[in-house]
Amino acid sequence: MKNTQVDTLSLNQTHASQAVVGCIETLNQGYEFLETLSADDYVYLAQPHVSSSIGEHFRHWLDLFHAIRLEPRRIDYNVRRRGHQVERDINVAKQEISELIEWLFELPTGDLHQGVAVETEVLLSQTQVEEVSSTLVRELTFAALHATHHFAMAKVVASIRGVTSDCRFGVAPATATYQRAQ
Repeated sequence: MKNTQVDTLSLNQTHASQAVVGCIETLNQGYEFLETLSADDYVYLAQPHVSSSIGEHFRHWLDLFHAIRLEPRRIDYNVRRRGHQVERDINVAKQEISELIEWLFELPTGDLHQGVAVETEVLLSQTQVEEVSSTLVRELTFAALHATHHFAMAKVVASIRGVTSDCRFGVAPATATYQRAQ
């Protein structure tokens, strides 16, 4: 499987949107983390500590990026692929990450500040969908930050399996800034 990781330092110098560079950094982090896992690590359920496998966490945050890519002017975050092969096959996850990196690299910077409608469920007690206004760049930023949250959960599962992860994996950009200042 081809790894399409992008050197974010050179991308940083050529791409106008730092938000897109940040998304690519996040996707690269996810890919690099998967390179440290076995297929069994990917599907392991570390109950009662964590109720979802690494694969399920990856499917969840990948779904956010897919919702944005599928319909970038009307994003429906309720479209989920629960039970999809990406939850069970680490190579499918790597392929999806590679495809998202390619898509982001090709994304016209002029599209980033366009208005988008976002649909998402807002209640736990009953089905209630709310539509809000946003921008494409805001939703891409959200998807990357949400992935970081799931990376932290995946890191816990990996540590239970004895897999050591990079100390920066699962760390939010604002936390990384704070840590650099210390």
